[in-house]
Amino acid sequence: MKFKFLIFILFLLIIISLSLSSLTKSIVYVLNFENKNFSIKLQHQFPKICEKRVWEINLTKNLIYFYENCRLKEKIPIAYQAPPGVWYQTPTGYYRIGIKKEKHISSLFPVYMNYAVQFYEDFFIHEIPYYFDGQRVENNFTGGCLRLETKNAKKFYEMAKTGDLVISYLDLDDIEVKENFVFPVNKNEFYIRQRFNNPLRVAWNNLKNRKIDYLQHAGVDLAPNPKAKDLNVYNIYKGKVVKITKNGIEDHGLGNTVIVEHLINGEKIYSLYGHLKRINPEIKEGDFVKAGEILGEVGATGYGCDYWKIGEDGCDKLGKLDVHLHFEIKKAPLLESPEPAICNINGISRSCYGYTPDNPTKYGYYDPIKFIVK
Repeated sequence: MKFKFLIFILFLLIIISLSLSSLTKSIVYVLNFENKNFSIKLQHQFPKICEKRVWEINLTKNLIYFYENCRLKEKIPIAYQAPPGVWYQTPTGYYRIGIKKEKHISSLFPVYMNYAVQFYEDFFIHEIPYYFDGQRVENNFTGGCLRLETKNAKKFYEMAKTGDLVISYLDLDDIEVKENFVFPVNKNEFYIRQRFNNPLRVAWNNLKNRKIDYLQHAGVDLAPNPKAKDLNVYNIYKGKVVKITKNGIEDHGLGNTVIVEHLINGEKIYSLYGHLKRINPEIKEGDFVKAGEILGEVGATGYGCDYWKIGEDGCDKLGKLDVHLHFEIKKAPLLESPEPAICNINGISRSCYGYTPDNPTKYGYYDPIKFIVK
């Protein structure tokens, strides 16, 4: 009798264990969203960076997620974002909530931007703007901020706290690569942490033309999701390794870098892979590499150390490493811009590496995502 009872208990424990395992693999949250109940099946249980309070802005899906203690608490739809391809496109990257103004008049246009929450320099999240006579602006009226419907803008304003981490990004879910090309990382485990032409403020001099104070990102930065296992960097198209730069040897902040030459439709095009943690020791300059061949592993290298951090950058800084691949497509096998360009950073003028003073396409760069995606 005791033996049968023990068998029954063992069977019961196995059933409970299997049920719990199934539950942890597919967690479903029910949130109140636009006055309707939606079941949201999460692809990941935690935010891309785990802190006490995190706002994730998914520009691909036009949604803002709020995580508290690394668990999803709220989901807010974006009504409008700035179009890509212009200097004031909505920024991607890692930021912190700044100032908040419930009643706010734009410093650039004669409009109200109420429930305004700063997330990066001149860029805010706010209610859909309206003119002084009460008329809402047209959709094509934009300065790069994110707009929310009034109810959602008020909710975000009340919930957001100065200092909260903000992660603005695009996902790679719907990307399909061209024939004979390979994506430079495992796109199922990465996201676009900084996109092509992304604005970076480097000066605070010009109030009328803010563009002068910004540089524009000349590639894309691809960062791994928290549970990513494949951190390899892959050659996108058959070609020849023409330049290998080691971290700390005139790398100009790009760290361990590989440049590959490709002959595409009769034209020589170059792909650059920067900030690598390590370079595949089996490749050297002059080697032919196939599409999909491993070039190295994503990292945060630059200036001779693991320089790039989430927060303040520097060899002596203790912040979390900003692990990512800096990926460029360009017309010359150079670390700097193919066409001469001068970047003024904090009052110092120098050749441009990874950024340009205007749209990168004017300096010999291609948008990497458009170049390899159908």
